[in-house]
This record gives sequence, C-alpha cells and structure tokens, in this order.
Amino acid sequence: MGTAAVQNVQLVLAAAISRGVPPARLLEAIGLMPQQLIDADGRVPVETALRTWQVAAELSGDPGFGLSVMEYLHPGLIGSLGYAVHGSATLGEGLHRLARFFRVVNQLASLVLCEDGPRVRVRVAVDHEIAADELRHPMECLLAMLLVVSRRSTGAPLSPLAVSFRHAAPPDLAAHRRTFGVVPSFSQPATELVFPRQVLDLPNLAPDDTLVAVAERHLRRMLDEIPPADTFAARVRRVLVEELRHGEPTLARLAARMRMSERTLQRNLGREGASMQALLDDVRHQLSLRHLADSKESIAEISFLLGFAEVRAFHRAFKRWTGSTPAAYRQARATPASAP
Repeated sequence: MGTAAVQNVQLVLAAAISRGVPPARLLEAIGLMPQQLIDADGRVPVETALRTWQVAAELSGDPGFGLSVMEYLHPGLIGSLGYAVHGSATLGEGLHRLARFFRVVNQLASLVLCEDGPRVRVRVAVDHEIAADELRHPMECLLAMLLVVSRRSTGAPLSPLAVSFRHAAPPDLAAHRRTFGVVPSFSQPATELVFPRQVLDLPNLAPDDTLVAVAERHLRRMLDEIPPADTFAARVRRVLVEELRHGEPTLARLAARMRMSERTLQRNLGREGASMQALLDDVRHQLSLRHLADSKESIAEISFLLGFAEVRAFHRAFKRWTGSTPAAYRQARATPASAP
C-alpha cells in the first residue's frame, strides 16, 4: 500500500493529545516509537497512518475527530508542499502543484482536478479498495484542509458549491456545515469539493517564483526517494506469516486483519493474478525450507508453526513442493557434499 509522510501522524497526535489522550498510549497502540516522528521528511507505512486516525478517534471519544484535527494544521506541517501551493501565482496553479506532488503526502491516494464546464471538481481518488467508513476521518480532514489552504492562499472567503464523501453520514452534521458552509452529501461515488471554475484564476496573496522553484526541487527529490508501493499480494503474504502463529489462516480472519470484506480481498488479489490459497501455499513452502535448514525444531513443531492441523498434512504438502519428505530434506541439508 506504500507510505505516508510522518506529518500525517504528527497532526493526528497533536489533536489527540489536546483531547487528553496520553501520547505514549497512542504510540504504543499504533506500534510507533517517538524517535520515528522526529524527521520532518520521515515516512511511515500507510497502514500505520490509517491506524493512527482510527485509534486516535476512538481514544479521544470525539465523533467529529477528522474535522477537529484542522485546528492543529499549521504551515510547518505542510512543509515544501505548502510553500509550492502558496507561492504559486494563482489558486489553480497551486492546486495543480498539490495534485502533482500529492504522493509525497500519502501513497494511498491521488488528488485530481476535473474541469467540468462551469465547475471544477477537486477529487480524492483512493488507489486501494478500502471500506469508505474506514477512511472517514482522514478524508473529512483532507477536504477541510484543501478548503482552508485555498482560503489562506487567496485571502478569499471561498465556499464550495458542493461537498461529497464516499462514507455514510454521521449523526451530527453541525461541524460539517460550519467547516464547509454547506451540508455535504454522503454515500456518494466520489470524495470531492466542487467550486465554480473561475476560482482557479484567483491570484494568490504572496506569489514567489523563487520559493516555488526551491520547493519543487525538494519535492521532486522526496518523490524520487519514496520506495515503490507494495503490491497487495505482498501485504497479504506478510499478514499470512503472522496469522500462521494462530493456526491455519481463514479468509474471514485474513479479511478482518486487513480491515476489508472477504469479497474485496479476493477481488484485489485477483487483479494481481493471485489468490489467498496460492499465497498461503507458497508462504508455507518457503517457511518450511527455512525451518528445516536453519532450526532444530522437530518436524511436528514445524508442522504446527506452519498452521497444519496434523503432521501428515505437512508431509503431503512438502512432498508436493519438493518431491522429498521433510526428514529427507533436512538430512540432505545436514550431510556434507562428497568431495569430487
């Protein structure tokens, strides 16, 4: 799924702390150490960033957590991307730069500007199939951030013509009306802000070509240094390795761990020409070779570690993988090769 800028976590952490959440408790729950948040250009796995939103919202007890996080947005948290946007000549140029370098913020999503006749749609496209409700807080914060940045850049009291989200409507919409000036539509096909087309031509308050050039050089370097996003199958393999500790993985348990439906999990794997059973088989194959070669565990213990219900099932699988029995493979690995 890729990585996200560490600023994502810093922003959420600041909001959670202000609501009485002990930082150590939040960091422990998401599996991060404090030193991982020091580097301004640091990155964390997207899964960690998403879990930060979910855990912080739960621990704070704030049902509108995504929108309230906006209170803690300051220029330092946007960094070079903020300079590139604010230093652009017009709002349109700034938003196009934001879209071009959005992967610096988060590899999970893309920002797309769609000019639609007299309107322009600023749309967030999520590249992985994740349940819409799982993204509620970061998506509400993101659209609010786009609106705030646009207002600060131009000094204009901008209000969108429409706001839409893919997730279901929360019970209380008062904060949404205050933030956006309109009541959003929910359970829609896209997450987006809609403006009159002419807002793209609004001049920014502090255009600065030199600042933009410096910011763009830094952003291009950051993009070049971001490792490619994982394939979905690679993510599933890692979860399968962890799940084997609890016995034979099931589709239901795997889908729950990855916070998606069984159908979505299967569909995502199918797009990469993979299946859970084929991945599980390969993971067991590779782990069995490693255990037999590098450990002193009994064959029964290895069978258990690989999630097999009985040793005979492990024997049959290993014979299918290698044409040999586990004992014969281990003995062959332990016997020195004969001298020529």
